[in-house]
Amino acid sequence: MEQVTKFKMAALLLAALLFMTGCSLIDTNIGDFQDDNQGITSGAEFGRVVMAEGIGSGNRPVDVTDVFDSSQDYIYVVLEADYIEAGTTMFARWYREGQPFEDSSQLTADRDYQDTYVEFHLENLGGRMQEGTYSVEIFVNGNPVVEQEFEVR
Repeated sequence: MEQVTKFKMAALLLAALLFMTGCSLIDTNIGDFQDDNQGITSGAEFGRVVMAEGIGSGNRPVDVTDVFDSSQDYIYVVLEADYIEAGTTMFARWYREGQPFEDSSQLTADRDYQDTYVEFHLENLGGRMQEGTYSVEIFVNGNPVVEQEFEVR
């Protein structure tokens, strides 16, 4: 009986040690990944991200909304960029009902930018867009940084 108790105690201590070590390793790795991603996406700092029916001078959003008519010619996502570093790449991935269906062309900043707007758009090529729930996800240097939802009715 005493031998079984010692075995249970040893197993319990081993399990506790593995748990504590495992948590420490996991937390360290997550921190490392967050630090790595921060370096990858640090080429841009964004403010507001909005959906719009149009764009004006300097890509400023016009008629901000998150509901679009299915006959809309273009749907815009506009990012207010506080800073974009030269060489930073960006693209938009468009989703319908949670499924990706189109990636925009990738943009590469040819110089440093401050206080500007970046736009990506979805063009209605068929006369009427399929109604439903949509979203657009913005990628910076290949990493997702923000997602915006909208509806087409």
